[in-house]
Amino acid sequence: MKIAIHTLGCKVNQCDAKVLIAELIKRGYNAFSTHDFSQNADVFIINTCTVTHVSDKKSRQMIRRAKKQNPHALIAICGCMAKKSEKITEADYVFDARNPDDFLNKIEKINSIESLFVNSLKISMATKSDVDNKLRSVENKKSTRAFVKIQDGCDRFCSYCIVPHVRGAVTSRPLAEIIEETKLSIAEGVLEVVLTGIQVAAYGQDTGKLKLADVINEVTSLSGLRRLRLSSIDPWGVDDDFISAVASDLVCGHFHLSLQSGCDTTLAKMNRRYTTEAYKNAAERLRKIKPNTALTTDIIVGFPGETDADFAESIDFVKKMRFAKIHVFEYSPREGTPAAAFPDQVPHDIKHERGNQMRTLAAELHTDFLQAQIGKTLTVIVEKQRDGAFYVGNSENYCTVCVKSDKNLTGQICKVNITSSKGDFLHGNTKG
Repeated sequence: MKIAIHTLGCKVNQCDAKVLIAELIKRGYNAFSTHDFSQNADVFIINTCTVTHVSDKKSRQMIRRAKKQNPHALIAICGCMAKKSEKITEADYVFDARNPDDFLNKIEKINSIESLFVNSLKISMATKSDVDNKLRSVENKKSTRAFVKIQDGCDRFCSYCIVPHVRGAVTSRPLAEIIEETKLSIAEGVLEVVLTGIQVAAYGQDTGKLKLADVINEVTSLSGLRRLRLSSIDPWGVDDDFISAVASDLVCGHFHLSLQSGCDTTLAKMNRRYTTEAYKNAAERLRKIKPNTALTTDIIVGFPGETDADFAESIDFVKKMRFAKIHVFEYSPREGTPAAAFPDQVPHDIKHERGNQMRTLAAELHTDFLQAQIGKTLTVIVEKQRDGAFYVGNSENYCTVCVKSDKNLTGQICKVNITSSKGDFLHGNTKG
């Protein structure tokens, strides 16, 4: 039996999909990830995202694409959109990717597809090593980066965000499991480990025993670790312990410090529970320990009640912060969140115009940051070959770097002297 899995959304969803594939393979299925459902399968699983209305649209498009590919296949959904299952009539089955056993066990009881599984379900006696080997064959054998999920859930309840409602409370993964998975990744030759989660800074809040800094300290102490990167964090997580932990040379000089708005009035309405001044202080502390760090962020424009003056204030703050990269979102009402019922909803055309303005500024700041790298030496993990003798990879501060070389640099860590910036790429020569 072939089971194809398509994943939308964040890195946490990707981590959940990886675990799901491993479980399916362990139970004897031919499971694989896919970007477009171009291969036929007996079961299609869409690991959905619902953070915006665009995410919902993409998830539904993939459901329709799967049905078109094989009208007789079982269509199952998981992920965040699955929590709104009563509104998803296109799918045959809904389950939680974090509990794949529930899906596998209950699916056999559905009369309409029982015959499909009778001859296919074969419980494998495979060892963990067998499963890991099969999983690596499904994915990229020479992956340079591994995502390690350290927690799930969120308890912040920002007024616009559906995530706490669909992912649940903060649940921290045992540190021993995190370390074991990281060790396995290092043993496989992974050059960069990324700690990810729904609310990474909240690690340990549910147990009261550890915090994110403890995880970072333990991971950076592992033998063979080459580079550690963190997924998105909130400014309230930048405390003394965090600063001490990320000061390690193994921690990348790249921090995705979530902002959402550069206006204090809007931040209060969003229930973000910090001010622009607190944000600025957190950013300054990070830049002090890693002067060439890339500070990236998310910005929402057109939040309910955002006036022209509020937006101008947000624009001004973003300029001052000199972000390396910004993900700009036009506010998308999520049913079930307080902001969806707020008065003074901003008209679509105004949101669109503000989005264009913020994206223009983001592009300018990105260009400025890249220009500032010229003349510097960056550490680059080369990930792929491009156009003959050119190789492309990511620097520790999250720049895409292109290097020309007569030698195959794929899968290597190189010191690169940056000589120029063209578009979204930096160009340089290997040092020495």
